[in-house]
Amino acid sequence: MPTFKDEVALVTGASMGIGRATALEFVARGARVVIAARGVEQGKALQAEIIQAGGDALYVQADMAKATDIEALISETVNYYGRLDHAVNNAAAEVVLAPISELSESDVDDTLNVNLKGVWLCMKLQIKQMLQQGGGTIVNVSSINGLSGTPRGALYSASKHGVIGLTRSAALEYIGKGIRINSVCPGLVLTPRRERRWANLSLQEQQEARNELAASIPIGRCAEPGEIAAAIVWLSSTEASYVVGQELIVDGGLSA
Repeated sequence: MPTFKDEVALVTGASMGIGRATALEFVARGARVVIAARGVEQGKALQAEIIQAGGDALYVQADMAKATDIEALISETVNYYGRLDHAVNNAAAEVVLAPISELSESDVDDTLNVNLKGVWLCMKLQIKQMLQQGGGTIVNVSSINGLSGTPRGALYSASKHGVIGLTRSAALEYIGKGIRINSVCPGLVLTPRRERRWANLSLQEQQEARNELAASIPIGRCAEPGEIAAAIVWLSSTEASYVVGQELIVDGGLSA
């Protein structure tokens, strides 16, 4: 297993789901981790959990729709740990699922400010720090919806297509300077966000929804957050040293 002893990893949207699993995976392999998330209670709880288990973690409250928060996040990371070796841009907005004609301008702004502009600004500041150090890695979390059209999810799909475009372009710009950038494209993952979509259903209806999703995937089930985290951490490791500007699809065969 690749290790990250004494290295610093920053994960956005790290208080739950894929982000939380990624932070824990980095810690398990020796990294010091910066947990960035809006939710203070969940973020501090994860920080305490890691420290109590003997790990090293810093929680920073940050909203990826706010440039000042992102600037403060990178600054606090470097002030506290002295460097930034790995960044995972995972935070995403709660997206309205509706036909394009029913979306409002505010829906578009809310989604793109986090899912695309926020990723761009994170990358901009992460790259500046990594250039000073002489290198690093960045993994952006896109989606299989960033590879195809998505009825009633055009806005989400567009933002995730944009993440792939940013990733590919930045990867070519900075690999010669020691910064290796890739993205991961998860399929259907059992996260709190997905569970919230089923909150108004009965327990039986929720189980039926899970079964229906599982039946649509060749592997026969949804992914667990840890399975996506494993892919992200691998892309960040020296084992993936020759992987540059790629989208690693982790979807159980859904897009095959």
